[in-house]
Amino acid sequence: MEPPDPLRDALRENEKLRQEMQHFLYAASHDLQEPLRAIITYAQLLDRHFAADPVAHEYSAFVFSGANRMKDLLQQLLVWSRAGSSKRRSAISLGLPLQRALLKLAPDIKASSAGITHQPLPAALADESEIAQVFEHLLSNSLKFRSAASPEIVIDAEQGTDECTVTVRDNGSGIDPAFCEQVLQPFKRLHGKEVPGSGLGLAICDKIVRAHNGRLWLESDGSHGATVRFTLPT
Repeated sequence: MEPPDPLRDALRENEKLRQEMQHFLYAASHDLQEPLRAIITYAQLLDRHFAADPVAHEYSAFVFSGANRMKDLLQQLLVWSRAGSSKRRSAISLGLPLQRALLKLAPDIKASSAGITHQPLPAALADESEIAQVFEHLLSNSLKFRSAASPEIVIDAEQGTDECTVTVRDNGSGIDPAFCEQVLQPFKRLHGKEVPGSGLGLAICDKIVRAHNGRLWLESDGSHGATVRFTLPT
């Protein structure tokens, strides 16, 4: 029988609570989607039934808009609840998850006439699928929070002794330095409804990187683009 160890016991209890919260968030986000689908379905039926009524059509549009925003939020909450849960780690070239992200975002990159350049990236101990999510969210943010100019995004990395530091730099609208830490928190948004999003993208990235025993941070002067850096063990 193990001797009492307050620190060990506290860590075990903390891990148990973390897993319980993760399970609760996943279950709640999943189960809430069923009644939401019913709301959308019956709103569609009402809109068809009262198709000639402009007021009913307007009200239905509000229902659709709100329900679809909630649907997107629940889907992102599901992703956040599972972010960093993979225990698969292997030495991979970080160019592989980057290419997966670029392929998925290809239509958005083309539509925004974005220029994306990257240097050869080093290898790191990581889960390829999860790091692809990190690149996807960071690149998507650079495409959304753009300035008047076409997006220009540069990705490079610096190899250290036991970790590498990946940098994603853009020429977008930037972030007020006072909020560079706050935007890593779930649901923290600095823009209104004119820019789509759930406020979970950076929180997902931060959670994944921390699960890889790395760290993620932002740098910006508030007007000349933003730089996101994250580290991964090698």
